[in-house]
This record gives sequence, structure tokens and C-alpha cells, in this order.
Amino acid sequence: MASIRRLLATADLHFGLYPRGDANTRRLAEFACSSGADALAIAGDVADMDTESFAACLDLFAPFEGLRLVVPGNHDIWSVGAGSRRKYRRTLPAIAAERGFHMLDKGPVTVGDVGFIGSIGWYDYSLRSRQMDVSLSQYERKELPGICVWNDGRYVDWEMSDEQFTDRCLRRLQQHYRSVEPQVETVVAVLHHLPFGKLLYPPSSAAFEFCRAFMGSARFGELLLGFPKVRWVVCGHRHGVGHHTRGHLEAFAVGSEYHLKRLLELDLGTGRHAVRAFAAPDELSPATEQEA
Repeated sequence: MASIRRLLATADLHFGLYPRGDANTRRLAEFACSSGADALAIAGDVADMDTESFAACLDLFAPFEGLRLVVPGNHDIWSVGAGSRRKYRRTLPAIAAERGFHMLDKGPVTVGDVGFIGSIGWYDYSLRSRQMDVSLSQYERKELPGICVWNDGRYVDWEMSDEQFTDRCLRRLQQHYRSVEPQVETVVAVLHHLPFGKLLYPPSSAAFEFCRAFMGSARFGELLLGFPKVRWVVCGHRHGVGHHTRGHLEAFAVGSEYHLKRLLELDLGTGRHAVRAFAAPDELSPATEQEA
């Protein structure tokens, strides 16, 4: 492949969780595989905990003839006994490689004058709501009694704090950028978690306000702003469409939901972009029909 011009990106497919969502993921995959695009990126939460669904989802994109990229999401590393660290470092990269996907957490990719870097990203509570009287220790426990529980506290089973894992992801992302920067003119970053608070949803219920703390880290945004060749950032996680321009960066939250799925189409030459929605005809509202 000589160059990358047209990039497709999606996220939060959560394959294997809901039949409606799976049907719409298949619709999205069929479109992507017949699109003729140069590259496809999946920005995390490919499935919902089990590795069989992770593999089955990636299999849907087997006919796609361009570059295939993926980063895992927090759901992808959930574990009951198997070990989140092993899933993240070994199991998921191996499953992806067997299906022709490059997991960007393991290393960057360059094609012609375009480089791709990526990470699951993580959170350090820097995006937490400043309107809530909640201590940092409460966020560490990931529970607001009587209101909600953030399930990473139940299913991510490594011996690292959220800040420690965030630090590791930031260091690796910096290393990957430095390794590709001399070779390319443009870099695209793919994250699962959000790098900017501006990509978050508007003020909401107490549960959603508490969960802002687990949406991402402002430190990823600060790091990426220091990379002059990073032009675009694609992420998932928030289950709603988001778009934010800051400095030389244009950042997109793809916006798939548990049932309705979305696909970002981005022209790396012109910057033109659009979001398509995938659902059964009776599920599409006038707004989503315009996107499709």
C-alpha cells in the first residue's frame, strides 16, 4: 500500500452483548468491507469481556483489504480469573494479529508519509466533575453508594493504580510517536479513552457526573498537543458523537452506542469527515438518517 488517504474508524461495538447491537455491527462491517477505504481503526471495546466475541467481531472485517488497526477498550481487558494484564499484553494482540489487525498498543504503524500511534489510554480522574463533593479515594473505589458502580473496579484485576497505568500508557505513546516522527508527515492517534474534557457529554445525572472521572485523562490531550505531526485523534468510550479542535489537533469521539453503531469517515488529505449510523430502518431517527 503506497499511501493512506481514506480512514474509517469505529468503536464500542461491544460484540456479543446485545443481538440488536450485533446486527448493526454486521451492517457496519459489510459497509466498511465494501467501501474501498485505505484503513480501518477500531478504537476499543470491540467486545464485552470474552475473547471469543473479540475474535468473532474482528472476523467480520476479514474482507476489508486495507490496513486494519485496533486498540482495546476497558471492557476488552475485563477478566474473571484469566488476568487483565495477560489479556492486554499477550492474548488480545495475538488474536488481533491472527486476524490481520495491528494492535497499536504494541507499536506504531507507518504507511508512506502517514503514521499511526495508539493506546487503550486510561484515566487518572483529571476529567472528574468539579461540581461533585467526591474524594479521590471514592473514585479509587469506583463506587458512589446508592448511585452507581464503575465495573472496572470489579473486572480489571491487576495490581496497578489507575494513575500508574495511565503513566505507562503515556510513556509508551510518547515512545511510539518519537519512533515514527522522523519518517512521516502526518500522524493519526487512536485511543479508547478521551484525551479532552470537551469531548465529554453535557451536564447530566449524578451517576453520569461521577463517571466523568473514568472517561479519560487530560494528560493524553496535553501529550498529543506536544506532538506537532499529530493531526487527528480518534477515540471511543463515551457512546456519543463528539468533535473538538484544539491547536493543530482535531479530535473525534466516534459515538457508537450499545445498539446503534457509528462509523467515522475521514479524508486525511482534505480533513473532510462524516459519521454514518447503522441500525435497522425502524431504529433510525431523522437525525441518524441524515448521518447515514
